[in-house]
Amino acid sequence: MGMKALLRRLFTAGLRLNAALTRSPSGRWLEERLLTPFFVRLTRAIRGPARRPIEDTAEGLGREWERLLGDPRYARVTEIDPATETAYGEITGRCPLRGTGDVAACHRLMAYDRGLLAPYDAQFVVLTSQAEPGRTACRVAIRPQRLDASDAGDTVRRGA
Repeated sequence: MGMKALLRRLFTAGLRLNAALTRSPSGRWLEERLLTPFFVRLTRAIRGPARRPIEDTAEGLGREWERLLGDPRYARVTEIDPATETAYGEITGRCPLRGTGDVAACHRLMAYDRGLLAPYDAQFVVLTSQAEPGRTACRVAIRPQRLDASDAGDTVRRGA
């Protein structure tokens, strides 16, 4: 088994474990305080630092999120809206929460993505979730923290 295949299997196993823990009130503490921060640090160590400084723009933040996740078949930026300084992305990799209806668990699980972007003061907002019945992709918005995000909708939970 090659290194890429091993890393993909480890990522999938970690995602499944975190998804199960975030759905359990007793498992959330472990997931939030230990595992998610560990996986964020591990991802940053594996991917290494960016080759250039990350610009505080939608494009800069969106491309860094893509780079850190490492597989455009799993997650990718689909649009950059210069008018709102927002990068829109989609996560099409199969999520263990797909179709469960547990959108709150999805938002907790996305703490991983928020953690990846935290050093850049980026906002990461889940617009739609694979946890919603019938959805096969999550749609996310990324924008600099310095900008207002109230237009993302009042049903979206940030950092929950």
